[in-house]
Amino acid sequence: MKKIIFTTALILSVFNSHAQGGSRYFSFFPKGFQLEDVNGETIPMIENDFDGDGVTDLAAILFNKEDGTPIFCYYLSSIFDKTKTFKYCDWIFMRHSLDFVDGVLTLSSGNGSMPIFGDMDLKYDATLNDLKIVRYEDSGKNRTTKFNVYKVD
Repeated sequence: MKKIIFTTALILSVFNSHAQGGSRYFSFFPKGFQLEDVNGETIPMIENDFDGDGVTDLAAILFNKEDGTPIFCYYLSSIFDKTKTFKYCDWIFMRHSLDFVDGVLTLSSGNGSMPIFGDMDLKYDATLNDLKIVRYEDSGKNRTTKFNVYKVD
């Protein structure tokens, strides 16, 4: 019985320390960007297996430390581990929420009472080996956005 309790405690402590250790991608944020907005609040991020390879991926809003402008970025392990790159796009909206339900990563933003918003759904496409925009809409009547590639030094 003591062995079972000890083993259970050991396993739980390993999982707990891993969970508190933060994402493996945190050290690869682009220079000059952080998770906190100008008010020091951490904006939602999601760590999940978006590409189905069994390794945790990351989607997050990052903020420029100088002027506070946000970008939306995602790290897919299946791409990052081979090329040391991740994708990002400008994301001028505020009040961000991220969800991952039934294989769809949803980013929604609004600016409170102002009529400025952006919404995007992304889903992993095995043919592309990447996330694909399946729905995009913003207050500027745009129906898509451009993702850029960032190469980690």
